[in-house]
Amino acid sequence: MSVERESVTLEEKQAFIAAVEAQHGRRLRRFLLARVRSAADAADLVQEVFLRLLRVEDHESIRMPEAYVFALANHVLYQHRLRQAKSSALDILDVLAEVQTVPENDPAAQTETQQRVEELERALKDLSPRAQAALVLHRRDGFSIEEIAEQFGVSRPMAKKYLAKALLHCRQRLEPKE
Repeated sequence: MSVERESVTLEEKQAFIAAVEAQHGRRLRRFLLARVRSAADAADLVQEVFLRLLRVEDHESIRMPEAYVFALANHVLYQHRLRQAKSSALDILDVLAEVQTVPENDPAAQTETQQRVEELERALKDLSPRAQAALVLHRRDGFSIEEIAEQFGVSRPMAKKYLAKALLHCRQRLEPKE
């Protein structure tokens, strides 16, 4: 009997998710695409939202499916941006490490490194003053997110947002162009 109930529950979940996707899927895709600007990333994030919705034990307790799905989407998007910011931090540190390790007798390597540093400088100039300052305080001066928040007089999440925005922007600018 319990095997039958589990089967029905899975079928009910699938029907619930199909209904939510039919009602809100298109808007959810547009919402995420507008925020990540990559169709592939947006598709992955939409899939993650629905996977998380599938993991909800009691889908019947969700009174407002649209609000729940978009709350999930915001959380998935936040985690996606954090992963990107963490990986971009390494890119910037690599550029700075290159500057210190370029052999003096290799003019080609010096020129390439100089170009990357100039590109990083241009990327920093494109940022808002707060995002730029957050990056400099964090990477150059070793400030924590809490210290940056205190310095700016903003909340910790806001300071984190400034830093993530700066890291993502610099990473996109420093990626090799194909």
